[in-house]
Amino acid sequence: MRLTAVLSLLVSISPVAADLAWQVYDAWPFETAEAVKRQAETAKTASAADPLTIGLTEKPGPALKFRLIPAGKFQMGSPANEPGHEADEPLHAETIDAPFYMMDTQLTVEAYRALMRAEPPGMPADADPKLPVAVSYRDAVDKVLPVIAKVAPKGWRAILPDRVRMEYAARAGVATMNPGGNTEKDADAYVWHKANSDNKVHPVARKKPNAWGLYDVLGNRWHWYWAGPGSNGDASKDNHLVYGGAYNTPAGGNGARLANIMVSRTPEGVRYALIRTDTPFPKGHPDTSAVKPDQ
Repeated sequence: MRLTAVLSLLVSISPVAADLAWQVYDAWPFETAEAVKRQAETAKTASAADPLTIGLTEKPGPALKFRLIPAGKFQMGSPANEPGHEADEPLHAETIDAPFYMMDTQLTVEAYRALMRAEPPGMPADADPKLPVAVSYRDAVDKVLPVIAKVAPKGWRAILPDRVRMEYAARAGVATMNPGGNTEKDADAYVWHKANSDNKVHPVARKKPNAWGLYDVLGNRWHWYWAGPGSNGDASKDNHLVYGGAYNTPAGGNGARLANIMVSRTPEGVRYALIRTDTPFPKGHPDTSAVKPDQ
């Protein structure tokens, strides 16, 4: 049975209605209870499942799980006095004007195998299936993204999330350096970083999730994100931009902070998002709505 046939059996989500008017929330920052409330209200208004689970095999097994991220306004970046603050993260207002879905973890070894019907490059055959895969930027965009697009439910289309969506989803209402607070120690419950990782990558979802139910938004592996066609963006032949730190970076400075980005030329982690079909793609992003499911 082909993947899309499996999808039709395992995924149930109401069609997107173009005339729905969800709320774009103004208050920022906000507590966990408010985050959960916003998710529930948005799910009801937009007739959207939360969580959304996409099965990848005929029998129960590997799946992609997405959490609904409500529309809202937030302060992106970091204050000048945050330890590690850099010029590329000025504090400024941003608005997410439509809800979207974000994978609750980075893409795992088992999900990669089910989607791509191949072993993740550079990882041993006996790798823990719950480890986040490390893929090149070009593979993340050119090979894996189109396959994610094939299993996207009706009314939604797949993207490599842009920086604004990535940070908004990762923050889940917090204006601090990390999900726990403003010190490196505050990151411990949420983040695998240099001081607590034993210098290795860990299986996903072993730390606490943020208020929207997303795991490992910082640390463990850097995240590829869509930076457009400019410098260090999609057209770069060497470095591409990454978000959020890794297991071998500090929980501060140029590491696991909610405002932090870096450039990389090595394989990194990736998590994908789903946007409504009436939401514009990030500037320059491939049109994944042109990808047709397998018949």
